[in-house]
Amino acid sequence: MKTTGPRRGNVRAACLLLLWSVITCVGVAPVADSAPRERIAELRTEIARHDELYFKKTKPEISDAAYDRLKRELVTLEAAHPEFARPAEGVGDDRSGRFPVHAHRERMLSLNKAYTEAEWRAFHAKLAKQLGRPDLAFVVEPKYDGLAISLTYEHGVLVRAVTRGNGTEGDDVTANVRTIRALPAQLNREAGTLPALVELRGEIYLEQVEFDRINAERAAADEEPFAHPRNLAAGTLKSSDPAETASRRLSVVIYGWGAWEGAPAPVSQQTFHLQVRTWGLPGIARYQLANSADEVWTAVRSIGQKRASLGFPIDGAVVKLNDTALRARVGADEHAPRWAIACKYEPERAVTRLRGITWQVGRTGVLTPVAEFDAVELGGSTVARASLHNRAEIARRDIRIGDLVEVEKAGEIIPAVVGVNLAGRPADSMPCLFPDRCPSCDTTLAEKSDEAAVRCPNTHCPAQRQRRLEHFVSAQAVEIKGIGSATIAALSEAGLLQGSADFYRLRREDLARVPGLGEKTADRLLAEIERSKQAELWRFIHGLGIPQVGAASARKLAAQCGDLAGLARIEAKAAAGVIGPSAAAALAEFMARPENQADIRAMLDAGVRPISPGMAAAAANLQGKVFVFTGTLAGLTRAQAAEKVRAAGGIVRDSVSRLTDYMVAGEGAGSKLAEAQQLGVKVINEEEFRQMVGRP
Repeated sequence: MKTTGPRRGNVRAACLLLLWSVITCVGVAPVADSAPRERIAELRTEIARHDELYFKKTKPEISDAAYDRLKRELVTLEAAHPEFARPAEGVGDDRSGRFPVHAHRERMLSLNKAYTEAEWRAFHAKLAKQLGRPDLAFVVEPKYDGLAISLTYEHGVLVRAVTRGNGTEGDDVTANVRTIRALPAQLNREAGTLPALVELRGEIYLEQVEFDRINAERAAADEEPFAHPRNLAAGTLKSSDPAETASRRLSVVIYGWGAWEGAPAPVSQQTFHLQVRTWGLPGIARYQLANSADEVWTAVRSIGQKRASLGFPIDGAVVKLNDTALRARVGADEHAPRWAIACKYEPERAVTRLRGITWQVGRTGVLTPVAEFDAVELGGSTVARASLHNRAEIARRDIRIGDLVEVEKAGEIIPAVVGVNLAGRPADSMPCLFPDRCPSCDTTLAEKSDEAAVRCPNTHCPAQRQRRLEHFVSAQAVEIKGIGSATIAALSEAGLLQGSADFYRLRREDLARVPGLGEKTADRLLAEIERSKQAELWRFIHGLGIPQVGAASARKLAAQCGDLAGLARIEAKAAAGVIGPSAAAALAEFMARPENQADIRAMLDAGVRPISPGMAAAAANLQGKVFVFTGTLAGLTRAQAAEKVRAAGGIVRDSVSRLTDYMVAGEGAGSKLAEAQQLGVKVINEEEFRQMVGRP
């Protein structure tokens, strides 16, 4: 919704209009004649609650746009009723209480926001008037959606990493930030005079391929996927375990500075970006220069149109006055600089009718509610389903079949139901009824007091077996290409698939029983099954579907046991030291079941010989090597190619720099290829890449 600030006489109508957006996001009914004082108090309470969820718990319940609408409604009401206004709040506070705090040399501010072209032009006009000149030059940058960070380098050495906190001091998360591979511990000393001290300001975030990898692992472990890369990045950075932080491969980008001592500070934002890359730091590669209000808005729209292909999450574009001398003239207020503004993108949303709620049974028995609604177009794709996470989420929002619901792609990635129009609810609607028996096998469901999830305890449940077999052949496990859910269902119905080892007993005549499967396809599937016999050991361990044992734990177990037969011989104490007590207990329980022991023996009898960790390391040792991909690879998705690099100890980056070791160029390679050639980066094709990583 696009509006401008209402005149005093139209405040009531404007507030009611704004309230519709709030209602659809937070699911509360409007109060027809709520006094301004009461509404202002309600908004302050609600905003404070969402600040706590966003900054401290990294578990927001509403989108950024919905939160901003609450803030803007409060500002509008306070402007119309100054007798109820109070001083504006600061930049929020992300201090968690779990880390020591450290003061910033220079305050770390937030940004003012614009949601419309009119708001941007108003900002530009005000700035031009303050400076007495209309010919202002700006730098327009993607607004990374992550957690703000301040990195202090003293004489070129990283000494401290601190979150924004309350703007004056923040959490000292240096140990966790040091796990970010792309962040150098020392600046390039050949790049000229280094400041005695510099506070570099940036954003910690997750690249799309890493977010997809983590969610694929969670799905494979039958765990709820993360909804938004920003929340995951923030939670990971605030983890008390640096090893966990390292396992999630955070990224960082540098976009500004605070204190700068012992050397001249940059004269412009453009100069700063060049300096960042010269120092060997991950900087913003895709920024644009603009010399007028029109050019800025064109650049903002251009970045927005490309956001789906950037490979990292953004929620807007940041417009900064280029000349730092002019910045000093306008200064900053308590909240934000007066020389910069964030032009935010409204998330694409659609209102649709909820037709039903189905319950999916995962491979460990967890039931997940899924919203089924009239199909809508979001982000260039048709969406008709979205996870509702668990029973508590349905109850919190009071979601009912027949409701008009608002759907958006959380972080432009995962479809999510973000609001309910209570005013449009059918008069005969009934609260959602939660099942008490498994929809697949009719077993009575079980639940634990400390979990929101409910489970089917029957390990022989057909739905669980189907999900376990799908997981075993997936790209996150053994990866038998071409065998999908329909083929598995047909073979299971024919009595040919009960456990994972049964894949290695299949013959051509068995596959002939699958409807529509020709001889050539059957031969190709048999070849894939044969090839998978020599997948890495961790893939087999992960593919077994042991509760609480994801890909990372499977790699640790593979290094510990050495081969598949050795998995059963790992003592509980040794396993606990490798993967933790709860996962070790789950492993012991899994291996105690005769059918699981028999499945492993049957795989070995069928000729399964996994590649040991030592063999895999010998095949590809790319420790610390930086790869960048461009174009389309014929036999691999970008996520699969990135996983191969990381499995071999390498690093995947989105942009090219002098620190890049290899550019992998596929079909339709774009501007990155030319940039790599200009920088002298070694360019390889897909076949050369496959040989390097040592995988088919």
